[in-house]
Amino acid sequence: MAENFRYSSVVSRKISIIAPTFNEVGNVIPFIEGVKTALHELDWEILFVDDNSTDGTARKIFEHAHDDTRIRVITRLDDRGLAKSSIQGMLSAKGDLLCVMDADGQHDPSVVRDMISKLDADHLQIVSAARRLDDDRSSDALSPMRQKLSHFGNWLSGLVLGRKLGDPLTGFFLMTRDSFLHVAPRLGDPGFKLLLDILYSDKSLRHAEVPFDFGSRMHGASKLDSHVIWKFVTFLMSKMTGSILPPNLISFLFVGGTGVFIHFSVLYTVLGMSAPFMVAQVAATLVAATSNFLLNNLLTFQDRRLRGLAKFWGYLKFLAVSSVGIVANVSAATLAYERLVHVVFIATLAGIAIDTVWKFVIANRFIWK
Repeated sequence: MAENFRYSSVVSRKISIIAPTFNEVGNVIPFIEGVKTALHELDWEILFVDDNSTDGTARKIFEHAHDDTRIRVITRLDDRGLAKSSIQGMLSAKGDLLCVMDADGQHDPSVVRDMISKLDADHLQIVSAARRLDDDRSSDALSPMRQKLSHFGNWLSGLVLGRKLGDPLTGFFLMTRDSFLHVAPRLGDPGFKLLLDILYSDKSLRHAEVPFDFGSRMHGASKLDSHVIWKFVTFLMSKMTGSILPPNLISFLFVGGTGVFIHFSVLYTVLGMSAPFMVAQVAATLVAATSNFLLNNLLTFQDRRLRGLAKFWGYLKFLAVSSVGIVANVSAATLAYERLVHVVFIATLAGIAIDTVWKFVIANRFIWK
């Protein structure tokens, strides 16, 4: 009797499947058909949130499901990214239950039923599908390096969350709409691991996992790259600071740290050529600024990365707009060196501190906007 009640309660609720996509034209139709088969007796909808794919993914979905009101496409032109796309889809969904999953064949739609049953049976607010990372079938879908990264990332995530989970880095989870709306204002930008951000932002959520077999991608290439890993690392570091420092600032400070090394290398090299301190400081500041621009374009603001001619003009704009910071850097360092502490290291740090704060402000507002 209780089982029949749970079944009828599931049927009476709408299930929203949120599937972020980027260049998945070969995968979306099989995914739609898989959802139709797995959830055929339920009230469901699919929201594809497409990051302006270049392979015609959004058009393919539109043409295939033109007459099916259960399938919608949201195309994002700016501020793209897996977590941001997922959040927008969840906010736009009509369902009482929200399920985020990939459309590339690695997440089996039939697992959605298992997550719903677990959520109802244990009176939970969120259920995630944990990859069986040590299973042979998952090994076929993940390279040895991906498996090691997943194990290490799960271990780090457990430290941040303060509890051990089987797979807090899965991109496949289901939660109630009310719970998501409650936590949504506190979510940041973890890059591609939204579940971890949700669980960290509201540790009172009633959560459990169901195991599933991680499948092989049908078509296309994985979106996991060095930038995604870097976003994840800076996200974890941000949480370790109690979210006082946002991930972008942490990345910017790291890049600034490499700039400090470059700065001092150039500074002492030019001073070794018997150049005046001001000349050496100007040369070191310009070289470090160039390095910082290139690395920030590659890492910190990768989702807004400047390319081609835009990159060239962005670099010139960066130097022009940050010239105030460069002047302040040189002036503060020279003043500290000549009037206060006749120590190259301390004087230079004073200039760098002012320059770094100024550059972070203008980077967000004027360069990578």
